[in-house]
Order: sequence, then C-alpha cells, then structure tokens
Amino acid sequence: MRFASKDTDVSVRLLRSGRGIILAKRGCHACDVWRDIDDATLFHYIEGWKSEEDFHHHVRPEEFLRVLVAMDMCSEEPRILVGNLTGMVGMRYLRRLRDAGNDSPAASG
Repeated sequence: MRFASKDTDVSVRLLRSGRGIILAKRGCHACDVWRDIDDATLFHYIEGWKSEEDFHHHVRPEEFLRVLVAMDMCSEEPRILVGNLTGMVGMRYLRRLRDAGNDSPAASG
C-alpha cells in the first residue's frame, strides 16, 4: 500500500491498532504491517486465516473497518490478494464480504 505522505502515519497506526484484536480472533494465525525494505513509500499488510470461513467472519465486525479505512487512504489502489494467491481481488470484494451480513459470501458472487 502507498499513502500520501501526509496520511502515512495515520494509516499505518490504524493498521497496527487492530493487530492484537485480529490476532486474538479464532482462526487467525498472522497479522502484520511493515515498510518495504527496498521502497520506503510502500507498506505491506498481511493477515493469515485458518479457513475461508474464519476470514469471512472477520471482515464483518467493526475491527476490520480500520483496515478498510486505511486502504481507502491509499494514494493508489492497493493490491489485495485473498486465498492461496490464486488472484487479486480489490476493495469491492472486501466490501461485498463485509456487507454480506449473515449471507454466504460465496453466494453473493
């Protein structure tokens, strides 16, 4: 993720602020934010989940809103990978999962 210089500190703090809560969730085995070693303007954010179901439950509560807000502050569309690196999906996919409520995310397309 890249942020405008004026938004970098706030965005990274947002991502880091939810880290402990996310790691404590059932099925989460990784959550981290770091600055790229070769490009100081690039930040990486990763979450690892035991199952697709655990991930889908995670994107609905308010804790995930912090991640979406930080992503909205990006100066360019963030590169978002979901699953076993089978392809990129974007912000629309994450929002659709979040808005799915109790519906099955797979059923929503």
